[in-house]
Amino acid sequence: MTPLLPSVTEERPRTQSERAALSDRRMTEAAIRLLVERGTAGATLKAIGEEAGYSRGLATHRFGSKAGLFRHLIKHVSNLWVEQLERGVGEKSGVEALTTAVDVHYRFLREAPEAVRAMYILWLASVDPSSRFKANVAEIHRAQRAGVEEWVRRGQSRGEVRDDLDPVRAAEQFVALIAGITFQWLVNPQMPLKAMHEALKREIRFLLAPSRSAGPDGAAEPTDTNFRTKSPG
Repeated sequence: MTPLLPSVTEERPRTQSERAALSDRRMTEAAIRLLVERGTAGATLKAIGEEAGYSRGLATHRFGSKAGLFRHLIKHVSNLWVEQLERGVGEKSGVEALTTAVDVHYRFLREAPEAVRAMYILWLASVDPSSRFKANVAEIHRAQRAGVEEWVRRGQSRGEVRDDLDPVRAAEQFVALIAGITFQWLVNPQMPLKAMHEALKREIRFLLAPSRSAGPDGAAEPTDTNFRTKSPG
């Protein structure tokens, strides 16, 4: 009987595009680590290339400049967030879409805290007058508001949201509240993050619901104006 030969697994050589994708991923991960540990001043292209295990000049070759690298990171983390958000919210609208987004946001903070911290470091750095990636941050915020606005409009068309609500103002308030919770948590990790998200969901249900239950005297509860209603006329 012919003896069984030991199986030998040969690793297929990576293609050029695969090697480039791998180096990009490693440098992105290295950049996030260095941003969290050293801030924007310490996250140099040289340090990032070395942290990723490559030559000093590879990050410069790949991203061109520090601003180019930061633009890449902003896009990378935003894409991670959008992927999870779209997967979680799906075709939901109105109150259900917004409260689901709050749950997705909580999970994202817990599962990718370093990426979130790196993102906020860059967001805050973008307000510096010398920043060369402010427009990228502004575009991401605009896209976030547009998505929320669409959820509200769809909810209104389906009777899930008060029809006197201004979708633009509601989107502005929602994005601002999410950012505020995140910033407070980054500064104070002891903040009750889960409780804050649950409280936000309760506020959303109260403020966006198409009807109010009657009060003790049989009259409808007054409309809250935290999410500004449409201007009369």
